[in-house]
Amino acid sequence: MPPAPGTALDPSGRSREFEPVEKQGIKTIGTLQKTPWQRFARLQRTAAQLARGRGQPKGVFKFASNEACTAWTANLNRNGK
Repeated sequence: MPPAPGTALDPSGRSREFEPVEKQGIKTIGTLQKTPWQRFARLQRTAAQLARGRGQPKGVFKFASNEACTAWTANLNRNGK
């Protein structure tokens, strides 16, 4: 004779009724309502604002040696422009 439904899962042989469990709702902190490109543009703006104009100036620069270029770049980064 096969066991009654639910008794095979309980090793003591007693059958228990399933107790209702309250489901907790998912708490949402923030939502992403913008497109990925809009979020990327905002990230770029934030990075530019944090850098405050730092970086390499635009244009073509020629140096007599690699050491001169390294010194110029180090001075450029040190001055923050």
